[in-house]
Amino acid sequence: MTDASIAVLATRTLRSDRPVSVFVEFPRHTRLGPILPGPIIQLGSMAFEFDEEYAAVVSAADAEIFAPETLPPDPLPDL
Repeated sequence: MTDASIAVLATRTLRSDRPVSVFVEFPRHTRLGPILPGPIIQLGSMAFEFDEEYAAVVSAADAEIFAPETLPPDPLPDL
């Protein structure tokens, strides 16, 4: 994710820890949530499943753009 776009990375079937290409890109103002059970997000006509450990990251990415007042203060603002 950058300030301009969200990239969905493609991985190999049995090696999901290494991206092999950019599958699709969306404009940064695209809302990622809500997170559906699975966890799954729906982007356009596509559904993407991801590991539960990244649910907080998906929620924070939406909050950064759509509700920045809900984010906690930066603990290391000088870095």
